[in-house]
Amino acid sequence: MSDIQIVSFVAASLLIIIVPGVDFALVTRQTVRYGRRAGFVVLAGLFAAALVHASLATAGLSALLVSSPALYTVLRVAGALYLLYLGGTILWATRPRRSAPVAQPVPVGAGGAGTGAAAPVQDVPADDEPHVARRSFVMGVTSQLLNVKVVVFYVSFVPQFVKPGDGAAARTAVLAATFIGLAVLWWACYILLIDRLQPWLTRPSVLLVIERLTGLILIVLAVRIALSH
Repeated sequence: MSDIQIVSFVAASLLIIIVPGVDFALVTRQTVRYGRRAGFVVLAGLFAAALVHASLATAGLSALLVSSPALYTVLRVAGALYLLYLGGTILWATRPRRSAPVAQPVPVGAGGAGTGAAAPVQDVPADDEPHVARRSFVMGVTSQLLNVKVVVFYVSFVPQFVKPGDGAAARTAVLAATFIGLAVLWWACYILLIDRLQPWLTRPSVLLVIERLTGLILIVLAVRIALSH
């Protein structure tokens, strides 16, 4: 691969990475709600799933998945349903409530009670931190594994920079590792930035907007994925 091709691959990869999508919504929401530790746990889940996708692509299995209409449809529908579940749960947790019990974190969307509004962000109790971490990791892994766009990326984008023949699998692995490395670096910087802004982002009114926007974005993405072909 020439220097020009390497630069082109890196530039195109960065553009793909920074475009907001499911990962953007989840990383932002978990970091704002629970702090940078939760954000990095989501990133760990995304990273683990990305390794799976990269391994499948290197072995040529991703192409088989895309070429099978039945398998592709199953993955697409499963991904859409999962995002619909996440978005719906988050929105449901932000609904106005009349009573005022003590706010408790819920599996995906955290929402406390308040008269006519969602409660402000609460510090995560020490005994609940493992549950938050586990949920954050599962969200990252599952959303990425069921993301058909990631599969298509490895099948249609990466091969443009790989010459067929001997060593093609190794070159695919190198490019996949490069893409994953750039993504991890980007999200790590983004999480640290969000963490610095957390005192402002966790104001009740701002947090409520973030929660509801996250839920709506996930639902819209779920519908788009379900209707795509």
